[in-house]
Amino acid sequence: MTDSPEILSLLSAERDRYVLEAVDLERRLSFIRHQIHSIEALMSGYAQEDQMYHPLGRLSSLSSTQAYLQDSLSQLNRHYEAAASPIIETTPQPSATGATQSTASNLAATKVKPDISDIPKLHISRKATTIPLLPQYQDYSVQNAILILMRHNPTTHFHVDAIVRDLYGDGLDEEQFKIAKATVSKMLSTGTQSRLWYRVLHTQGVYTLTYEKGVTSKPPKGK
Repeated sequence: MTDSPEILSLLSAERDRYVLEAVDLERRLSFIRHQIHSIEALMSGYAQEDQMYHPLGRLSSLSSTQAYLQDSLSQLNRHYEAAASPIIETTPQPSATGATQSTASNLAATKVKPDISDIPKLHISRKATTIPLLPQYQDYSVQNAILILMRHNPTTHFHVDAIVRDLYGDGLDEEQFKIAKATVSKMLSTGTQSRLWYRVLHTQGVYTLTYEKGVTSKPPKGK
C-alpha cells in the first residue's frame, strides 16, 4: 500500500490529460458547428437570389464566393479529421504536393493580425437590456465590431446571419436572434453608406470589406 499515493498521483494526471483533450474536442466541434451555420446562411442568401435574378446574372457573384465556400469546407474537413484522430500526431514523409500544402499552411498560420487601433471603443455603458456581444467585441459599438470582424477576414463575403453569430455567439434564442439581426442589419446599411464595407451584388444580406468592380456595390457618390 506504500505505492498508493504515487498511483493516485499518476491516475490524477491521466484524468487531467483526458479532461484537456475533451475540452479541445469540444472547441473543435464548436468551430465545426459555427462553420456549418455560416455556410447555411450563405446558401440561404443565394437561394433567395434564384427567385429574383436570371441564373446567368449571378455567375460573377457566385464565382466570387466560391473560394470562401471551398475554404470553409476545407477547414471543416481538417477540424473533423483532427477531432476524430488520436492526439498523438505523426509527421508524413515530404512530397512535392505536401511541401506546397505545408508552405500554404505556414503562411496562413503566420498571417499578420490587422491593425484595429484606429477603431474607437465605447465611452458609454450599454443598457442592461442590451444583448451582449462576445467578450472580444464588448468594448465596441456593433458597427465597429462588424468592422473588426471584417478586417480579420477582408476577402470574405459575410451573410448577415453569419455576422450575428460571429458577434453574439450561438447561444441566442429565437427572439434574441431576431433583435440582434435587426440591429446588425441597420449597422450594415449605415456602414455601406459610409463606405466601411460593401454590399455583394445579386444577393440579399451579404457584405464584404473590399470593393471589387462588378462584384460589390459601387461606393456612394460624394464620399
